[in-house]
Amino acid sequence: MKKVSSQIIQNNDIVTDSLIQEKLLSLLSIGIWKYNFSTEELIIDESLLQIIGYNSLSMEIKHLDTILDLVHPREKSNFDFLKPPFTSKLPKNKTFEFRILHENKEWVWIENKCEIVSYTSNNKPEWLVGYVQDISEKKNKEFLSIKYEELLNKTNEVALIGTWEVDLIDNTISWSNVTKKIHGLGDDYSPVLETAINFYKEGTHRNKINDLFNKCVTEGEPFDEELMIVTNDNIEKWVRSIGFPVMEKGVCTRVYGVFQDIDEKNKVLKQLSNTEQKFRKTFDFAGLGMALVGMDTKWLRVNKSLCNMLGYTEEEFLKLKYQDFTHPEDLVDDEVLLKEALEGNLDDYKIEKRYIHKNGEIIWTNLTVSVVKDDEGKPIHFVTQINDISTIKKANKKVTNLLEITKDQNNRLLNFAHIVSHNLRSHSGNLQMLLDLMEIDTPELTQLETFPLLKDAVGQLDETVQNLNEVAVLNTKTELNLENLDLNSYVTKAISNINSVILDDSVSIINKVDDSFIVSAIPAYVDSIILNFLTNAIKYQSAHRYPVVTINAKRKDKFIVLSVEDNGMGIDLNTHGEKLFGMYKTFHKHKDARGLGLFITKNQIEAMGGRVEVLSEVEKGTTFNIYLQNEKN
Repeated sequence: MKKVSSQIIQNNDIVTDSLIQEKLLSLLSIGIWKYNFSTEELIIDESLLQIIGYNSLSMEIKHLDTILDLVHPREKSNFDFLKPPFTSKLPKNKTFEFRILHENKEWVWIENKCEIVSYTSNNKPEWLVGYVQDISEKKNKEFLSIKYEELLNKTNEVALIGTWEVDLIDNTISWSNVTKKIHGLGDDYSPVLETAINFYKEGTHRNKINDLFNKCVTEGEPFDEELMIVTNDNIEKWVRSIGFPVMEKGVCTRVYGVFQDIDEKNKVLKQLSNTEQKFRKTFDFAGLGMALVGMDTKWLRVNKSLCNMLGYTEEEFLKLKYQDFTHPEDLVDDEVLLKEALEGNLDDYKIEKRYIHKNGEIIWTNLTVSVVKDDEGKPIHFVTQINDISTIKKANKKVTNLLEITKDQNNRLLNFAHIVSHNLRSHSGNLQMLLDLMEIDTPELTQLETFPLLKDAVGQLDETVQNLNEVAVLNTKTELNLENLDLNSYVTKAISNINSVILDDSVSIINKVDDSFIVSAIPAYVDSIILNFLTNAIKYQSAHRYPVVTINAKRKDKFIVLSVEDNGMGIDLNTHGEKLFGMYKTFHKHKDARGLGLFITKNQIEAMGGRVEVLSEVEKGTTFNIYLQNEKN
């Protein structure tokens, strides 16, 4: 009876120990498996099945392949050592990690440690025992850490932030790849502690980093400084160097830190500083008045020119609003435009405006207002430019008065010219008629010595009156008579009109004027101008060569330039240039020269808004360039 009781107690102890072991394994997420190399028998305990979400009732395991079917394809090869043929090189202990598919279709990371626990009589492996543990949480943390590290490295690379470390025990220095890149070096470069500091620009910058590093080591004081280095490519570059000491028992054993490329940032800041400085100088010392005005229309800042313009000190100015010294009659227009700008409908505007000086004087100005906006397009203030035009206004008034006086005088002169022309023509006509009557009624008087002289004088008087009449008529024409004319057709017509003269003098006329040239002119004037220059070219031909006249045209700005070029006698422009187009001026001893043609022609050209230029050389020829207005739409 005692033996039976004792056996029952021992069995109960075995059961209890087995349950405790199973519970403990379950809590530790550890599973046990056994494998027989000879029989390929696989034994898996309940705790291992629980790790992957199964139990002995839901999953029957008869062979190794049942488990291998759940192992991730990339890690199946870890179990190849369990399959024959077995070699003598089979290790007694083996550890590896693998993924296995959980019942909920998620991958679970397992760490497996196994060892051979028994051998056959011929020294071949028999039983292997393995211990597996769920390491999914550990693996996820590792992967997350790797991702964070990769992200940090990419961030540092984009921000050009590198790291460095100096080990004062081993006297070694290490740089990250970004730090090497900032120095203009490749990833394979190995820095040397004794020479690394030489990358800092010699002088102030190198001395500064040397002092900072020594103080960090001796006093444990960290540093953060912007300095300049000279890269391996011999390029000067601004960097930010940050260092932290690691102290052990009061002694610095290591210094680590951050190294950042701030060259581009410093250049931008310097450029902004220069731009701001230029604006400040332009603002303060500008010759015209300038001001910054808030959105509440209060003066934020004014320059000296504006203060001097209106007679206020800067302190007085900033206490006033623009309405305080704006002329009452100009307030309405100014406020309408300002409202439009405040509502975002205007980016800038310009008006003519009157201000009232401190002494009461009216100051005429040109006011230009521009809206300055922030990055979101919201107006933040106005930039105002005020240019004093009082002197110009006064000058314009004088000019206007002078123009009125000149216009009145010109009208009187024109009327006088018409009266003189008309009256002289009547008197010269009467004198000519009296001479004709004398020749008929008293022919004996024609025998007097003075009669031919008298007749010649009356004839010259009549010619002078006709010339004056032509000039008087010319001055009555205005631009209102201008028409669009085909220039080539007028040239062709002029050549046709003097065809007999051309044949008699064996003149070669070359017309190169294109049909596309349309001028805005008075038809009668164009006829007269072309005819005058052609007949002059023929009249003043050289005695040493056959006369050739070339007519051409080109566009220049808003004009059509008609050129008449000959190979005639030419004109000495040094002697006659200033009086070339004067009335009754002649330059050659030609019997038909009256000295009136060029004078009238020039006036006709100018009356149509054009001009005439001349190029000439004695015994080589002359070119007249006539500028006529291009066609008007």
